[in-house]
Amino acid sequence: MVDNAGAYGGGNEPNFSTVPQPDHVADAHVVDFDYRDPMGIDEGVYAALSRLQKGPDIVWTPRNGGHWIVTRAEDIKWVQEHFETFSHEVFTIPRGSTPIIMPPLTVDPPNHARYRAVLNPAFTPGKVNELRTKIRELTIELIERLKAKGRCEFVADFARVMPVSIFLGIVDLPLERRAEFVEWAVAWIQAEDMQTRYAYLAKISDYLRTVLDERGANPGDDLLSRIARWRTNPRFAGEDEVMGMALLVFFGGLDTVASMLSFTTLHLARNPDLQRRLREEPAVIDRAVEEFLRRHGLSNTGRLILHDIERKGVTMKKDEMVLVPIGLSSIDERKHPDPFAVDFDRADLFDDKKQPAHNTFGNGPHKCVGAPLARAELRIFLEEWLTRIPEFRLIVGEPVKTHAGNVNGVDALHLEWNVA
Repeated sequence: MVDNAGAYGGGNEPNFSTVPQPDHVADAHVVDFDYRDPMGIDEGVYAALSRLQKGPDIVWTPRNGGHWIVTRAEDIKWVQEHFETFSHEVFTIPRGSTPIIMPPLTVDPPNHARYRAVLNPAFTPGKVNELRTKIRELTIELIERLKAKGRCEFVADFARVMPVSIFLGIVDLPLERRAEFVEWAVAWIQAEDMQTRYAYLAKISDYLRTVLDERGANPGDDLLSRIARWRTNPRFAGEDEVMGMALLVFFGGLDTVASMLSFTTLHLARNPDLQRRLREEPAVIDRAVEEFLRRHGLSNTGRLILHDIERKGVTMKKDEMVLVPIGLSSIDERKHPDPFAVDFDRADLFDDKKQPAHNTFGNGPHKCVGAPLARAELRIFLEEWLTRIPEFRLIVGEPVKTHAGNVNGVDALHLEWNVA
């Protein structure tokens, strides 16, 4: 168990400053890189990330208190799978910037399994299958509202509506407050100062605490009721466990799938040939789902190094942090030839066991619990959007802006299409 004194708000404030280069870090491995606002972000978040792959495989930046960055797919997977060296119990950089625990995300094996057991039943393939009709009906309804307009701002009009509405059903929260919940989550995730971050965290926590108390007294069949019941589990250790699980599903449900839908749609808008192929060959959509997931890895999380370790000529020291950018695994040409190209026929899309070869949902014990739902939502979106919306494109004069940080995303995506 990691000593989290100072990591979750009980000690030193997070250090966002630029720090001196440690003696054990060679000059050749130093880069000036701020993962929260990387140089070149105006060219797109993945173009900005890719600059890291022009140097050593493992680099160190003095930004955000100083930390290591693994830039290649093999090293990203290695860090993910070696939790005994790289702890997920401190998962944001700089250390202390997330002043709460979020089980199971912030708990290492073997203890993390008890919290996964609370969340997993809500996202099994069987549960997701039960949601498919609802996902499809909502997707069709939203698309039909937009179709006759000939244009939309995709992030606000669809990406933050469909998956968020489905999520609110899973946790049984009021749909009419969807926009407010999204505002809270986005403000927390993208806040540039800790005062704002803490303020939104307090607001969200107060709301969820009231809901959890109500679900504890009058439980239902929803995920927050399952989380509230953890208070009666013999292994219950404190209220921060319950609140942390609730916060984890709240943030995860309101942002990540919206980002994936937006990056996918942005790529299709720029590549009408891919639109045409998916319309003409709908059987390719299953492969397209995995290729879009491969191309757009989203998360940039940290790990706390538990003991000194050497790899590829660098020594990472105990108590240092290392950033694990999933997006760099997606665009590593050593693993995926011509990685920026979206190719539904690429030979490296699946591994020898016929499983997706990408790392977008993670590897090891912290693999994303919501992966089955995310896949279903992306697949149904492609099926229905491409059936009902004619060839679409970016609106000239409306810039596309992407952001980095803990989760890569799209801030605005203005589309247009011809109306018959």
